[in-house]
Amino acid sequence: MTPDQARQFHRKGYLKLPGVVPTTMALQARRLIFERMGELRKAAQRTLRERDHELLTEATQFMFRSGETSIFMDLYNETSVRKTLERALGTTSLALRGAQLATLFPSNNDEETNETGYLNKDTPHLGWSGHLDGLWNGGTLPPRAGTNIRGRHLTAWQREPSTNGLHKSFSEHRVNLTNFTALVGIALSDQRLAGCGNLGLLPGGHRHMQNFFQVQRDAGGPLGPDGPGWKREDEKAPNNHGLRHYPDDLRSQYKNAVTTPDGKIWPEPTLVRLDIGDAVIVHFSTPHGGTRVTTSDPRLMVYFRCTTNTRPDANRHHYPDALCDNLLEWPGVARHIKRPRGRRPANKGTK
Repeated sequence: MTPDQARQFHRKGYLKLPGVVPTTMALQARRLIFERMGELRKAAQRTLRERDHELLTEATQFMFRSGETSIFMDLYNETSVRKTLERALGTTSLALRGAQLATLFPSNNDEETNETGYLNKDTPHLGWSGHLDGLWNGGTLPPRAGTNIRGRHLTAWQREPSTNGLHKSFSEHRVNLTNFTALVGIALSDQRLAGCGNLGLLPGGHRHMQNFFQVQRDAGGPLGPDGPGWKREDEKAPNNHGLRHYPDDLRSQYKNAVTTPDGKIWPEPTLVRLDIGDAVIVHFSTPHGGTRVTTSDPRLMVYFRCTTNTRPDANRHHYPDALCDNLLEWPGVARHIKRPRGRRPANKGTK
């Protein structure tokens, strides 16, 4: 990572790396995704024919485990992607168990409700809502807009450990989310134009989040949603149970934003425009998320969630000090950055 790249990463919270994965490797990984999807389709057909749901379950699990194969892991381990990240970290990263195969498809889902509690058609900026990892669920369909769930249905929606991200708490660390160091994405499809399912980011959002987490800590915590200033559930959303995957305070920090008739602010994300074989490194605290595919081709990404090997063992999954100091785990970046005088360091030693 060059000094200019380090300063850009510190300022924006992400760094694009053009052409770092050889085309042959990217195309091989792309082909394997389509092979696995084909196998999943065959399993669905057999399930309908033989009424054996185990077939589809096994095929789905196999699809999810595909991220552990060397074809995908080599995109990170055997290219300059890992070396670039580790130069920024100033050390090596912990070994990864697998990658996330993140696919988005063209669809007519305007009437579906997303996790913010709004209909997709009413969510600006190609449906971008954004989130921080470590609290996002992605697995449970939210209640439909215009409904109000009650009783046992509401209890199930909010149960712990919750598949929808509600009421997660790690009291021994005084945090309500897990955190790693860096999100690394590698493109296996052409995303050079808007509408290709591009990853959207709030540039500089990691710096706003650092300040927000420091305020939460000063107020006694916990850090994260349902801590000071960040109510996780949005009862004013159209479905009465929207989820705030980053605090509302951050929304007002961006000038390029749309305000919907109900007064909710939707900041416009920066779309990361990638070609096949390009990569992007994203700071953990930078709000991010996929956008809608309006073109004819699916979006294919491979994501790796990386943690520096200097992180204390007791804080492997929950490290509030790193949330309160963006450069704590990035000494390779920090050596190119002049910190303001009087900058308060993270309160090290906190579990």
